[in-house]
Amino acid sequence: MSGGKCNPKILKENLFAVQQLDSFGRLLQPGLLELSTTFEGSFQECEQISGVKYDTNYCYMSLLPKFHNPFSSLPFRSAVCMPRSCKHHDLPILYNQLGSKLFTARVAFCVHQDVEKDSAFWGFTVFMIVMVSIAILATTVDFLRESVYEKTSDQERNIALKILIAFSFWTNAGQVLSVKEQKPGFIKSLDCIRAFSMSWVVAGHALMYFLFSDALLPLSSVSKHIWNHLFLQAVLSVDTFFLLSGIVVAYLFFKQRPKPAVIKSPLTWILFYLHRYLRLTPPYMLFIGFFVVYNPYVQGPYNAWMWNAQNHEANACKSNWWRNLLYINNYDLNQMTTCYGVSWYLAVDTQLYILAPIVLIALYFSFAAGAITVVAGCVGSIITTYILYGVYDNMAADSYHDDASGEHNNVIYQRPWIRCTPYLLGLLTGYIIATYGKRQIRLNWAICVVCWLVAFGIGFACLFSNYDYDNGSYWSPFAKATFCNFSRLFWSIAVAWVIVANHFGFGGPINSFMSHPIWQPFGRLSYCAYIVHWMVLYYYLNVGDRPIHYFNTWQVYCYYAIPATILSYVAAFFWSCLFEVSTLKLEKMLIEAILSIGSGSGFGSPSNNATPKKPISDESSQSQNGVGKGHESWEIEPETDCSSLKL
Repeated sequence: MSGGKCNPKILKENLFAVQQLDSFGRLLQPGLLELSTTFEGSFQECEQISGVKYDTNYCYMSLLPKFHNPFSSLPFRSAVCMPRSCKHHDLPILYNQLGSKLFTARVAFCVHQDVEKDSAFWGFTVFMIVMVSIAILATTVDFLRESVYEKTSDQERNIALKILIAFSFWTNAGQVLSVKEQKPGFIKSLDCIRAFSMSWVVAGHALMYFLFSDALLPLSSVSKHIWNHLFLQAVLSVDTFFLLSGIVVAYLFFKQRPKPAVIKSPLTWILFYLHRYLRLTPPYMLFIGFFVVYNPYVQGPYNAWMWNAQNHEANACKSNWWRNLLYINNYDLNQMTTCYGVSWYLAVDTQLYILAPIVLIALYFSFAAGAITVVAGCVGSIITTYILYGVYDNMAADSYHDDASGEHNNVIYQRPWIRCTPYLLGLLTGYIIATYGKRQIRLNWAICVVCWLVAFGIGFACLFSNYDYDNGSYWSPFAKATFCNFSRLFWSIAVAWVIVANHFGFGGPINSFMSHPIWQPFGRLSYCAYIVHWMVLYYYLNVGDRPIHYFNTWQVYCYYAIPATILSYVAAFFWSCLFEVSTLKLEKMLIEAILSIGSGSGFGSPSNNATPKKPISDESSQSQNGVGKGHESWEIEPETDCSSLKL
């Protein structure tokens, strides 16, 4: 003040303090009657004043009400804008010293975090720089050879140059994005199913994050709208991919029926497993390294609001990554120490792949023996599910159990003996397509229409028949196990009919849509898209300036699932070109070397054991899209019954 008047200069110099205070969260704010658990401030305003006098940091502080009320146990959060010099562990102490009469502060997390650049960071960063440099060099060499000397990469005979060109983006990108009419016998509709299933996966995971919305009342209506079950039942997408995986394994095995000597050769099965491991592991484990090193740099209001949840998962990878390397991470009894939790599917699928030869050999010698093996496996899985649902129900009813809901993951959701039904049906379906796919089978149009209607009816029943359960109706363990068993079984049958009908020409306009070549790049990229989508989705949620607020599922799909799916495919394109396609080419060279050494053992061509002759194009596109690309996974909600996302 000067002479009783406001000094504009002083006001301007200290306006930042007013803005800093204005960016704090307030108790009385719009949406309070929606049972809001977050007193939101303005992240943008807090960021705008950063650096004016000092750097600021937007933080969320967990508050516990001092007064008794029905919502005392809720995780209330309040946004504060503090100097960055104040560490997150200092904020609760400072708040409690001020003596609030309403709340006690317990913990705080801030948007901007100091990340220590340890040896793992520098080591992996140097590795990425080296790999990108090799890719740039390989791309340059490959481009010059093709444009100047008109020599394509597949014509190269020098082994050193061949290894280098394996990392060429020029060739790899062309193979990934190739769109052309496939040869007869190719199961064309699989790429479309993969693309839509990948979108379903991301939508399910996005909705899972919205279950931790900043207001409780809007969430209470999620299960009341029947069409929301299209998202709540996204767990069925897991069974779709188990089915596809089994189909492709059997189809590739029986496409060129191997001779008995090949079946009896130990080298056949060595390469059967070696191909699988070398095909999936490099891009998978390298991304886990990327996730561990760079995930702490995914910082934003949502990450702070969620107590840096994904950072804990990245920290778990530092000590438990070896479980993922051995594909046994689905047996982690403590979900808090699970490394990259959505990768449980890769583990289960690999374990089923290990047992697949039992069915393949049985089908090879006798269709009846193979069919009996499949039926026996399905019956065993169904009986086991009934037994384990009783065990799980007892755990959930135990009031002394700290994490009864989480036991669903350990007892049921992630176990191969529970999830094997779609995979076994896939093996049988793949055998039928490979054996009878070239025959001209005629089916009356009326029968086709009836079968399509039955398939769609089964699909709708699997999606919506647990509507009353989601809205509070009591289901006994037997009822829940029945739904879990037969929704998985009948959903797989319905999807199998779609694939078989399209392949044999019974699909009409549906086949024309699903078999269009435009789906091919999406099918090729679906494996890497799955690998990266979990981190990409979390990054996208942190792009905004505040925690997510649920309005309806259409909002979740349009504003979050679709953009995150697109970003996942973009990231997958670069990851696939850099690590997936290149390692597949190197694996092909290794397999050829092994075959040349063991040529006297009676082993046939690589195609007899699902080893592609070319990385992505032509006939091997099925291998790339199948044995490799068919192994996507996701975890919709680890702490629920498999019947739905239970609120």
